[in-house]
This record gives sequence, C-alpha cells and structure tokens, in this order.
Amino acid sequence: MVKRTGHGSFIRQTPRIHAGSLFVSRGSGLGPRVSGMTEIAYMTREDWAQEAAAMVPQSAVIRDWLGKAPHLFAVADPAYVHKKPQSIDRETLQYIAPTAESRHIVSIAQLRSLGADGATYDHAIAILHPHDDTNADAVREFLTAGTFSRALVMVWHGEQLFRTCHDGMHALDLHTGTTTDPIAPVMIEAARMIKNEDYNGLSSGHGKDATVQLLRVFGENGYPIEREPWLRAYFSVGGSIRHAQTIAKLIEEMRRGVRHRVERHYRDDIFAILKGHGA
Repeated sequence: MVKRTGHGSFIRQTPRIHAGSLFVSRGSGLGPRVSGMTEIAYMTREDWAQEAAAMVPQSAVIRDWLGKAPHLFAVADPAYVHKKPQSIDRETLQYIAPTAESRHIVSIAQLRSLGADGATYDHAIAILHPHDDTNADAVREFLTAGTFSRALVMVWHGEQLFRTCHDGMHALDLHTGTTTDPIAPVMIEAARMIKNEDYNGLSSGHGKDATVQLLRVFGENGYPIEREPWLRAYFSVGGSIRHAQTIAKLIEEMRRGVRHRVERHYRDDIFAILKGHGA
C-alpha cells in the first residue's frame, strides 16, 4: 500500500514492499510480465548537470525514457532524502519528477525484495547514485534479474567502476544515445576464465596467478593492458565490482612496471586456445 509520509508532500513512499502488489495498488494498471530482460540505461551526474546548465533538458530526456509517471526511484536512504532538502538525491528527484504524485521512492537495499517471488514488471525504475564500495554489486545483481522492463542508473561520474560495469552490460548511455563497441570475443573468453577463479579473490593465490598471466599473455599478443576494455569484458560475464577493483589495481601496477611474482596457471599456448574458442 502506498501512503504519504508524515513529512509533507515531498515523497510518496512504500514502507513495506510486496512485489505482487507494487503497482496495482497505485492504480497504474500495471501487471506482471511473464519473463524478460531489463533494458538498461545510465547517465553520469556530470552529463546530467553540466555545471548546472543542463539539468532541466536532461531530466526531460530521462522522463521520456522512463515512460509514464508515477516514476519509481531507488535511493540509498529515503529518510535522509526527506530530512535534507539540499541532498543530491533530493535535488535529482525534484528535477526528474517535480511533484510528489509523480514519484515513489524505495531504498536500494529493498531492490532484492522487489523480485523475491520471481515476478517481473513492465515498468521502469531509476536508481540514483549507487556507490562502488557499498551497494553497486546489489544493484548490478538486481539489473541482471530482469525484474523491471527498464532501469536507469544515475552514475556519480565517468571514472566510477559502476559506469564501466554498465558499458560491459551493453547499457545505453542516455547522454550520448550510444552503447560501447563490442568486446573482442577472445577477451570475453579470458574474462570468463578470470571470473571462474574469483571465488577466493583475485589479489592473491590462484586468482592473482590467473589474472596476471592472462593480462601478460594478451599484452604480448597486441592487446593493451588497459583498464576499460578488461573491466568491460569482466563485467560482461557477470563479474563483481569488488573483484573488478582488484583487476583495476593489478592493471595500474602492471602499467607502472610492477613485476608481480606469480606462478604459471595456464599452459603457454593459452592465447591460441582462447582465440579458437572465441572464433
């Protein structure tokens, strides 16, 4: 059941979520989809704001992509948004959905429960400013679950790992209207092998051995040891933000000339084998 909070008319909130009645109780006429994948888009905050010059037109672009109001938003802390008129999430909400009737707000922590019963919905959700170190992996898992037909994520900035995660998931950059170029199939195969070793972490042991060896071998075969393509490949096979941070650190160290002491994890012709698999 949706009700107004005791804090005025700023937010319409769902304190207790039940996915089966999430939209029907709001009179939206929406019912569950049978199945499907979530269409994902993102916009960085800097592209949205553009030094406070573009928030109005960019918010219109977001509203158009989200579709019919009321719009559903997920933020880290709805109570904080309430209490702090100057909060960044509140500012963003007021531009995208100016009236209380046009928005419903849940917490990012509640996203998992929205599809807990396996239901999927033909409606969009906007997720505002997830952090790499706290809730980005929960958001990533939610996006891959296909609970909603569309999901837009407002990313903090272009250097955030979660922005690269979206590119790896082939999400639409709503500012440019484009997606990134396809990832080389052989890199996808290598990323899948790294993913297979990340269960005990990638900063030591077999995980580090595998990652460093593959980065070196690919570098020797003309594939630059660069953060963006490798992380996009890793995210494309379901990699986590947590382990991607380790890959990014290893790449940075290798580019600085650090020679990691690792044991050989794969046979010498691993590149040729992976190239054959990716062909």
